[in-house]
Amino acid sequence: MKIDGLELSLASDGVFKLDGGAMFGIVPKPVWEKYFSPDVKNKITLGTNVLVIRAGKNVALVDLGIGDKFDKRLFDIYEISRERNLLEDLRAKGIERTDVTHVFITHGHLDHTGWATTYHHEKIEPTFPMAKYYMQEETLKEIKEPNQKTKPNYNYLNFENLSEHLELLNGDEEVLPGIRLVKSGGHTKGHQIVEVRVGNNTFVYFGDLIPTSAHIKPAYVMAYDLYPMDTFYKKREILEKAYEESWTIFFEHDPTTPVAKLSDVENYTLKKISF
Repeated sequence: MKIDGLELSLASDGVFKLDGGAMFGIVPKPVWEKYFSPDVKNKITLGTNVLVIRAGKNVALVDLGIGDKFDKRLFDIYEISRERNLLEDLRAKGIERTDVTHVFITHGHLDHTGWATTYHHEKIEPTFPMAKYYMQEETLKEIKEPNQKTKPNYNYLNFENLSEHLELLNGDEEVLPGIRLVKSGGHTKGHQIVEVRVGNNTFVYFGDLIPTSAHIKPAYVMAYDLYPMDTFYKKREILEKAYEESWTIFFEHDPTTPVAKLSDVENYTLKKISF
């Protein structure tokens, strides 16, 4: 989509699987399986929708998929499947690694930061050498100081040799004209969402605050969320504004409905958008 000198598109790092019950928390299975059909292991298929923002000479990516630094154990756990990886998908769109100028990381989990770094001649280096990587300072603290519950959610190789490229934020900040990173909390303490405002149009990438279109109702909160009530209240607050201002919404993990608009805020009904 091109609008007022800005171009928005989606790239992908393939699909993977997580436990359906964990993805929907206290929502009963007979309810959530109307949206996602689980396999025999109770797993559901999730997407890795990466937002690509082109504005003049700037190329920004929002989140970075699963990447290439996983062993057989992780590969089997997440059942990763892809026809081509994120770098190959970007190249098909005419974007090389050195073209990327900004990377916006919603939070530090391994399915959002995979291509932050990559192997080159058996050494880990930043995948996008010309880019600055923006995350909340609290996100980096969460990565460096995990506990038994949070540690399995990170692949620490994704952050190796990356320090010189990091730009740490403390709260909301406009990092490019019309592009604002907004600290939301909820899923993790340092979780942030991305707002893109062009004229009267607003586009919002929710990361794991609202991972799929099936999570649009405020009470549909993942068991993975560390601060579920923060997620609930933040979702309710933001979605009221999304409805009033007719925002275009991106769902990072939805394999079939990655983009939509909220058509009814009382029942949280969505209208899928072709993108």
